[in-house]
Amino acid sequence: MPDNGLPPAAGRPDRDTDSTEYQVGAPEAGGTLANIEHPLPMSKKAGSMTSTGKTIASARALLAPLEPSEFIAHHLERELLHVERRDPSLVDGIFDLDSMGHCLRYMQPQRRNLIRVVAGDRSGERTTEMLARIAEAPGSGERLIRSLFADGHTVVFRYAEGYWPALEPIAMDLRRVLRSLVHCNVYCTPPDSQIFDTHVDTHDFLILQTSGSKTWRLHEVPHELPIDASPLLSDLEPRLPSALPTFGPVSREIVLRPGDLLYLPRGVPHSVASTDQHSVHVTIGLYPLRMHQLLSRVLDLLAMQAVELRRGTPIEWFDGEGSTPSAGDLLRQAAQLADAAESPIDLDRILQVFEEQHAPPIDPRGSIVAALRSKHLDLDTVLERPAGATWKTRRGPGEFRVSCGKGMALPLKLEPVLGFFERHERFRVGDLPEMLSDTAKLTLARSLVKNELLRVSDQPAPPISDNATPTRLDPSAAFPPLP
Repeated sequence: MPDNGLPPAAGRPDRDTDSTEYQVGAPEAGGTLANIEHPLPMSKKAGSMTSTGKTIASARALLAPLEPSEFIAHHLERELLHVERRDPSLVDGIFDLDSMGHCLRYMQPQRRNLIRVVAGDRSGERTTEMLARIAEAPGSGERLIRSLFADGHTVVFRYAEGYWPALEPIAMDLRRVLRSLVHCNVYCTPPDSQIFDTHVDTHDFLILQTSGSKTWRLHEVPHELPIDASPLLSDLEPRLPSALPTFGPVSREIVLRPGDLLYLPRGVPHSVASTDQHSVHVTIGLYPLRMHQLLSRVLDLLAMQAVELRRGTPIEWFDGEGSTPSAGDLLRQAAQLADAAESPIDLDRILQVFEEQHAPPIDPRGSIVAALRSKHLDLDTVLERPAGATWKTRRGPGEFRVSCGKGMALPLKLEPVLGFFERHERFRVGDLPEMLSDTAKLTLARSLVKNELLRVSDQPAPPISDNATPTRLDPSAAFPPLP
């Protein structure tokens, strides 16, 4: 990140090519106009750009006019990005004030501790009080929350990708593209309201304005890419309770309107206030596996092989007796142990486990019909992966761990078969490798469908040409019988 942490503009330099002029960064706040090719059809209107595309429902549409690869290379954890689209149609149906009422009545996140209520005069939260009142009152508390909003309180819908359909595809696609855990909070704020003082967040986030407008005031970055507080950090980096951080003057002011996008790397001090209009925006928080977290996992696995790392810290180190090694010495010792390990630490496996633990849920469409059809599997039944799911295989000490939306364990004897599932997204049960008997094919197919890795398809299967292994596996040895 540059020294000031707040670049005057984002995007690529002007080029003498046929490209659409697209506003990236607000000129009135020090931004510039960059020539960036937009992937959606565009038409000029009164000097602005009006999209004829559909509502944003993917990472690519969210980040446009940048390609996701450009965002990752030039902005992620590096530079602020502001895209002023001037196109409310891009956020039609994502979340507005009508959505707020619909969500409170039918999804009822307030019943699951999934909303926050924050006073608009910066006097603090009222969530605990509100939830207690809802528990005592009949109904879902919808009327109470509406009243609080009308009185100047901001209502925040937490983890909204889990219950608001328009946000799920955006969040899930961002997970796939950025290899990061992603959560969406929706902030609904009445006019002329500010709920928090200037502060710093310890996660990166994207802001998509979906209704009304909001002013973001940004300051220079005092500390690049901060991490979350912990008891250790609090002890090693003490701060007096009365010592509030001083962020200096505002270095940039941005007003977001429907369709606009803002990306802030963690560490950018900011305050936010609605204008004379209400505001609804989606905060899309990004939570990647950070390098210090990856190193912690590496050391945990290394300790299973190296007894030196399983021993207690020498008592004399606590007493200050003798020579306490430096942090660098400890890390170099760990590196030597890793190099000498009998079984090298597999970073690919660690990363795959992280992805499996935070894999997006599979698309539920078609799952009920597929479940009904699964009761009558035969060799002509066509199976397919759930929409958007990728088959992945990871070998463990005594079994394979396979995932395709959901996960399950398979015996090591099935290793010659697993490549088939990686190569073919749709197939007949009878097209499984010939090393399996017909009974074993049906047994394996039923288990994969039961565990939701595959679904029964109503589409024809393409021809399969890689099926020629004469040695058959005994079904009882290759796969345990289902209950």
